[in-house]
This record gives sequence, C-alpha cells and structure tokens, in this order.
Amino acid sequence: MNIENLTYYNVVKFIHLIGMAAWFGTALTVSIIWSRKNTNDKALILDLITKVEMPASFFIPLSGVLMSIDRMYWLTIGWMQIKICIGLLTVVFTHLSRSKLIHSDMGNDYIKQKFTMNRNLGLLGLSLIIVIVGFN
Repeated sequence: MNIENLTYYNVVKFIHLIGMAAWFGTALTVSIIWSRKNTNDKALILDLITKVEMPASFFIPLSGVLMSIDRMYWLTIGWMQIKICIGLLTVVFTHLSRSKLIHSDMGNDYIKQKFTMNRNLGLLGLSLIIVIVGFN
C-alpha cells in the first residue's frame, strides 16, 4: 500500500466522520428544538435541516462508497452491511421528516406526530450506527 492511497482513504474517512458528526448533531438539535412544541421554530428547524443535515446525508453515503471502492473487503463484513442498511433507512426517514415540514400543515397534530416519528426513527438509526461502529 503506497502513501497516496493511504492519504486518500484517510481524507475520505475524515469527511465521512465529519459528516456523521454534523448529521447526528443536527438531528439531536432539531429533536430538542421540536420538543419545545413551539410551531414558530419551524423556520429555524427547516433552516438547520436544509443547510446541515441534507448535505451531510448526501456526503456520508458518497464518502462511504468511495471508501468501499478503495477497501472492497469492508463489504464482506456482516456488521458493515447492517450499518449500510440502517444508514440508508435513516436517510429515508430524514427526507420524509423534511418533506412533512415543507409540504404539510404543522398545525395538525397528526402531521406533527408523523414528523416526530420520522425524526425519532432517524435519530435512532444514527445512534445505532454509532453503536455498531463503536463496538467494531
């Protein structure tokens, strides 16, 4: 293994970890703000999701693919496959919650519950990924 390859992998891994920290931090922050049950915070939450969470949820899978191209043997490990599946589901829940926030009336209690459920499932998915990676 040469130094250029090792440096490339480390840069991509660093981007992956920074994206994960940004995504988890934003998801936690949005959940805390949302728990105040103040509908006036909708603009703040949408701004956080759009400017931090959406780019992170794009760059994390992208950097993950680049890392797996560089180190194909990672894809043969069972926990990595579970991590990828949970990560993709988390992206889905994140985007579903954002679409509820943008396209639905947040004054409706049922819509608020669906938004909260999607946010919590996304946060759970991110937490599971951190636990999976932390133990392996």
